[in-house]
Amino acid sequence: MAKSRSTRNTHPVAKTPASRKPQQRKVQQLFQSDVLTALFGRSVGTLVTRVVFIVAAIGALAIITVGLLRPTTAPGTPSSTLQSSSNAPVGFQVGDVAPNFTLTTLDGKQVSLSDYRGKPVMLNFWYATCPSCLAEIPGMQQFYASQQSAGKDLVILGINSVDNAQTAQQFVQQEGMTYPVVLDNQQRVATSYNLTATPTSYFIDRQGIIRSVYVGPIGVATLQQRVAEISG
Repeated sequence: MAKSRSTRNTHPVAKTPASRKPQQRKVQQLFQSDVLTALFGRSVGTLVTRVVFIVAAIGALAIITVGLLRPTTAPGTPSSTLQSSSNAPVGFQVGDVAPNFTLTTLDGKQVSLSDYRGKPVMLNFWYATCPSCLAEIPGMQQFYASQQSAGKDLVILGINSVDNAQTAQQFVQQEGMTYPVVLDNQQRVATSYNLTATPTSYFIDRQGIIRSVYVGPIGVATLQQRVAEISG
């Protein structure tokens, strides 16, 4: 009888610790991989916290990336402040983007420099009583007419910052000028182009970049050369 009692008492004590230890290890380890365990932790709480942090970090990176790729010019920005794809500044120097403007023609139509983007443009500042203007305009008109007859897309835009509409119109009719003429009555365009002498001509390429500036009456040979430089 003494031997049977001793056997009953020692049997359950020996098996209990051995049977519980494997169960505790399974609860503590979520992943079989040590790498995943190191990244996401051993408990569900740690896993959730780290996943939320990773998602937040990815979202922040996405917002920063979108902000960097978004154009810096907002819709509706005045075209006078826009820059070309070459990131040239807006200004009156050679290599600058020509300042945009909107003026009224002698027949009452509003035109903007930006209307001619994609075409070679010659801006010519003049007024009726300017002797040098009178000297250059016949050759300019003849050259413009020949360009039109040949199907070229050259634009000559005459800008008058001195005369009123009646005086300018009489001069245009007298000289037979067929290219458009606009009035800069408040001299805003003359100021933005830093006009210091008349006549002055700005030669603007198809991308809106000023390629050359000519002060004084321009001859036909020089006119042909300057137009060729902006027509490519």
